[in-house]
Amino acid sequence: MNDEKENIDWKENFKNEFVLYLIRNGERPVTVFKFCEELGVDESLFYKHYNSFRSVETAVWLTFFQEVKKALDQDSEYSSYSAYEKYLSFLYTVVEVYKQNRSYVVLRYAEVDRKSFRPWFMDAFREEFALWTKEILDEGFESNEIISRPLISSKYHESLWVQLLYITRVWANDESEDFQVTDAAIEKSSVLLFELMKSGPVDLLIDFLKFAYQNKAY
Repeated sequence: MNDEKENIDWKENFKNEFVLYLIRNGERPVTVFKFCEELGVDESLFYKHYNSFRSVETAVWLTFFQEVKKALDQDSEYSSYSAYEKYLSFLYTVVEVYKQNRSYVVLRYAEVDRKSFRPWFMDAFREEFALWTKEILDEGFESNEIISRPLISSKYHESLWVQLLYITRVWANDESEDFQVTDAAIEKSSVLLFELMKSGPVDLLIDFLKFAYQNKAY
């Protein structure tokens, strides 16, 4: 291997080349051997960094999350935002990251069943997202922006994950000018979720259902 190849960050390079292959061909390479042969390297180099093409794609989506998180951390005003504003910023930023990789995201998401809430390629993304949303929700609990409810509040983060999948699908199919439909979907779904997490009609309903069950007055 010459000096030029020795200086390449192959973990990153394999990831980028794999995405390029996918969007050019619409499918994965037949084998790791064939993929590496076209790059002019031995397949053993690939296995030093990844154990399969699936692991490459998991890394691609993890990178998407990391890029979003980095952009938010570099925003000087972000730390002063409310929990709702921080979450909204995340969604708008993830869409910007998607835009830089639209062909790939659209191609991959076209294969996701609408009933699937755990796309395999987003496993690492989902784990990091769960940790991040826990921080956001904890801030919301502390500031009373959202309230803790027995059994229900532990599922808040799952609702946010489902919303993210919804936004991703809307964006992947959005043909409106400047993705206006996606923007509206972000605003409307986020307002709804955070309203439901506040104290309000939901709590009145829960209180009534508890009363009806305990007293069985029917």
